[in-house]
Amino acid sequence: MRNKTTEAIPYRFALKTMPPHSAKQALAPARLLERLRETAEQPLVVVTSLAGFGKTSLLVQWRRELLATGAAVAWLTVDASDDSATFIPALVASIRVAVGLDVPARAFDQLGQSGADLWIASEVLVQIHELARPTYVLIDDLHQLSDEHAVEFVYYLIRNAPPNFHVVATSRADPPFPVEELNAHGLYTQFVTEDLRLRLDDTIGFLRRRLGEDIDIETCARLHERTEGWPMALQIVTAAMARKSDIAGTVAGLSGATGDIARYFSQFVLESLEPDAVAMLVRASILKTQHPELCAALSGVADSGEILSRLEQNTGLVTSVGGDGDNYRMHPLFIEYLHSLLDALPAEELRVLHATAAEWFAAHNMLEQAADHAFVAGMRTQAMDWIEKRLRHLGVQGRIVEVLAWLDRLPPEEITRREGIQLTAAWACALCYRPQDAERLADVILARPGVTPEIALQANIVRSAVAIHCDDYTRARGCIESYDPELGPLYCNTLSFVAIHTGFPDRARYYQQISDGRGRGVRNFYDAMYGAFAVGLSYLIEGQASEAAGVFRAALERAEASTGWRSLPAAVQAAGLAAACWELGAEDEARALLANRLDLIEQAALPDAVMLAYLTLARYENQKGREGKAFDALNSLAAIGELRGQPRLVVASLGEQLRQHAIRNRIVSCRMLLGAIDEIVAGADRPDHGLEAELRLVREIAATRVALLDFNDEGAVLALERAGGIAARLRRGRDQLTVKLLAACCEGSGDDAAARLFAEALSLAESFRLVRVIADDWPAALECLPELDRSGLAKGAGITPAFVERAAERCRFGWVPEATGQKTADPKNRPAQLSAREMEILGALSLGRSNKEIAKMLDVGAETIKWHMKNLLAKLNAANRRHAVDRARLLGIIE
Repeated sequence: MRNKTTEAIPYRFALKTMPPHSAKQALAPARLLERLRETAEQPLVVVTSLAGFGKTSLLVQWRRELLATGAAVAWLTVDASDDSATFIPALVASIRVAVGLDVPARAFDQLGQSGADLWIASEVLVQIHELARPTYVLIDDLHQLSDEHAVEFVYYLIRNAPPNFHVVATSRADPPFPVEELNAHGLYTQFVTEDLRLRLDDTIGFLRRRLGEDIDIETCARLHERTEGWPMALQIVTAAMARKSDIAGTVAGLSGATGDIARYFSQFVLESLEPDAVAMLVRASILKTQHPELCAALSGVADSGEILSRLEQNTGLVTSVGGDGDNYRMHPLFIEYLHSLLDALPAEELRVLHATAAEWFAAHNMLEQAADHAFVAGMRTQAMDWIEKRLRHLGVQGRIVEVLAWLDRLPPEEITRREGIQLTAAWACALCYRPQDAERLADVILARPGVTPEIALQANIVRSAVAIHCDDYTRARGCIESYDPELGPLYCNTLSFVAIHTGFPDRARYYQQISDGRGRGVRNFYDAMYGAFAVGLSYLIEGQASEAAGVFRAALERAEASTGWRSLPAAVQAAGLAAACWELGAEDEARALLANRLDLIEQAALPDAVMLAYLTLARYENQKGREGKAFDALNSLAAIGELRGQPRLVVASLGEQLRQHAIRNRIVSCRMLLGAIDEIVAGADRPDHGLEAELRLVREIAATRVALLDFNDEGAVLALERAGGIAARLRRGRDQLTVKLLAACCEGSGDDAAARLFAEALSLAESFRLVRVIADDWPAALECLPELDRSGLAKGAGITPAFVERAAERCRFGWVPEATGQKTADPKNRPAQLSAREMEILGALSLGRSNKEIAKMLDVGAETIKWHMKNLLAKLNAANRRHAVDRARLLGIIE
């Protein structure tokens, strides 16, 4: 048996083999450590990402966890000056001390001699194998190792590794090893930047560990949005927040131009650059994305592309948009800092910079950007010509916010004079709840001499969209009732919403099915988004929450990929998905979907989206025992309804307030709220918007709750008969379920008829997976459960004990759901079956591989990969490569 030496690491190698200090509050998400555990048996794992994404911190946390399991762990930090003469002895020394190998100190003097390196490498591997102890070599900053002999030494260890020897490295570039063979045999894993980028739940978890559980989810979401999941920014900001009492105010005032973040940019980023590089970055900050050629034109710095590339590798503040170096994007906080330096330039120089950018963009047929800079440079006529050409295209693409931004900047006389702008602008105003502007523009179009029937139809559809946003379905139908429904998807969207609110939710889906087949025009993004919301809403009011969730989720993914996480289309779909998730018992997911989106929903969303969002929020807060916050949300909903002149929102708020008081047996409060509802519903001066039946339905269900609290079964039955008739006429399956449950309570908890009604209600609820039905409709219905068991009705109706338990536990105030494992996809929501080759390509995509690398790995041509990629994106309903990976993970196809 070999004698283990206790000799220390030679002094000249000590600093290189010393791991960094471990932070008190670890930032690396638990999901990353879990993935590292899953790869623990592989001989090589490389964490590849840009600077500032926590590679080293992750490695330090992994080291601590490995040591806790009893593994031997060696550490080595690579320096740019390392060659084989310094790196190899340091690596061997680190392994020697970590494992206790019998490698004499004098052997280090022989390293570098012919054959000695490989002899020592083999000796190290043999001793590690004999010890049979899990051994890990952690190498930080592998990208700095350029010496070929040193690289070959490491690869020799990996290629000949015994089962208990593993190398885990961090790097800013792909590893310098031929890893294709290891990868082909599943012996190599690579983490990339997007794996390390923090998700919203990661940010929430870190902030609560660091600042306490009291930090609210809205503040977390705002900070996550500002930092864009960049761990370094989150660390800097959190350090500042820990010193201040007003956390929400600190986040609201966060800027890259001041405070600790500005000092970081100044001391650790710009000080390392040449003056001409700094000048280029400052001038390039006028651009939304940085094209190297344009950056050179603005600054006169010919190697602008090289500077941006180095910044990407060294700081992570600049990222290549397409991965090919043709276009870059700066982090918003870095842009804010550069803008603070840009403000010091003379006004004439700024004007020339914008004029140069405008001409360059125009020469490259990027007219939107050209017009943007032309306006700033004072080139008004030129800018207007470019805008008129682009606005219609923006509208078709669904970039409505950009259309509105231009509309607010354009002089009214230019809008009136330029006919090409008017219709696009009218649509933008209609979809973003600017009804007066939309109506004015529609009137201008209709009053124009010689307007064609097709343009007149478009203008009237705009008016119908305005009516829908104003919750007036009588007027919406009146705007288009004289037209042919085969004229396209815009028309069908109006018909869908009218159908939902007049008792034909199934027709809403039918109109969406025929819209693409019969429409003469191409369906743009916003048409599709509002059509999807109509379909999801039709399922939701029928009680088919699972089907609704599938529709809303797919639309939300598309909206986030196209217009961003915090955009109106995404917020509208999130409101619908949150309501569906709530019904299905995914309460925390429902709340997270609404985080940092309520202001968008309040300002511009459809009335149905506003109502779903605020009712879900109020129920969530109530369930958590935060009654004050619940009523704050409901009062906000009522205020929105009053401000918009939409009584349905006010009645919905009052009805939900009454429900929450009723489950606490507050009869006086309930009577007052019922009186307020009656005053609105019976109001003689209220115009008919086609919502009379819906208002009456809320009123009758509210009256039932009051009657039950008064022990007035006769009054409750009469109210339920009216409510049941309205719910059936409107085909509102979810409300019909409420009626059945309340009716069971009217019959008396010990009566056989009550048990049968309760059994039917629970059976339907389980069929549709509506686990919140008892908690939300009438928790007192739990009294019927014993009779249900005694009579055997539960078994006969197919009600499972597991469903009853899930439904019953939610009737407790302050109930918190148990943590669940990673979500898996519902098979019904999975995309079309992926082929084996597509699965291989998807796996490579998840590792950040390019088409060229995938083609080489699979030994096929690049055109073949492009063909498979096209099919893969179509099957996953993904907009791009990154979106495809995100979709696959969401659906449980890949880990």
